[in-house]
Amino acid sequence: MLFRGAWQTIKELCANKNRVGGLPGMTGVLHTWGSDLKHHVHVHCLVTFGGLDEGRGRWCWPRTKDKLLGHRVLRNTFRRIFLDFLEKWMQEQGRAVYHHSFGVLTAGLYTKSWVVNQQPPTMNAELINAYLSRYICRIGISDQRLQYDAATQRVSLSYKDYRRQKAGQAAPIAVLDLPPLVAMHKLLQHVLPPNFHRTRSYGLHAPSTRKRLKGQLEKHVKAAPDTVLVLIRLLKAFLQIKLGPGCEQCGSHAPPTVTLVVPDRHFIIPWLTVGPRAPPGGSSLEAPQPKAA
Repeated sequence: MLFRGAWQTIKELCANKNRVGGLPGMTGVLHTWGSDLKHHVHVHCLVTFGGLDEGRGRWCWPRTKDKLLGHRVLRNTFRRIFLDFLEKWMQEQGRAVYHHSFGVLTAGLYTKSWVVNQQPPTMNAELINAYLSRYICRIGISDQRLQYDAATQRVSLSYKDYRRQKAGQAAPIAVLDLPPLVAMHKLLQHVLPPNFHRTRSYGLHAPSTRKRLKGQLEKHVKAAPDTVLVLIRLLKAFLQIKLGPGCEQCGSHAPPTVTLVVPDRHFIIPWLTVGPRAPPGGSSLEAPQPKAA
């Protein structure tokens, strides 16, 4: 439901022409843990900055320059779609979950503000690769964060204490002291069932869509009329630079369109070589014919 809810939210909002107006691509990775290995189910999503309008054959950029969608409409839409999925699933089960009906289980959730974190776009391929490898290939915790003391027979787990994090600073490191069996339980509760896909692709990232649009997608992005302007805005945000004044007429920072005029040497030379003397039988105002090279 988390995977489907996240994708349906992105797909529905990006289909709106007032926001994006195209089909985006999304890669989702399921996480079931927090920094201290507690049970915290959430999905990390990598989404294209814009989408493809196959009807018009063009790439559509978002209306906002630093985010794909508005935060308020993103979280409210996800809340509605996820709770609809949950209600339908509970009706199909024909029983209450955790000894509660849907109304009791979701009391107050429709008015509660949900957390949907959205980061600015990036063009750094190394950053994207590091992000994917870190969130796809790791299960819960790295070996460096676990230590076993044979003398006390205790396991120490270091984690980031986000509760004590101050604004603009990195989260402080805390240590959790655990008995070995409790540490094993904390780790093993995040092992997924057999054949369960932790990573899933949707939209333009789906294998069937990529196969159908092979060799066309890059062309659509380059041909989009706003591509140059969007790239300049992204570079401005990444490099923390200020652009000078744009065009005096329209204010745009896009490069001007220049028509290249190839010089005609045979047209220029006759008029440059006109002198006070005229050739025999001709007028002094008549341009001579070019000489053969």
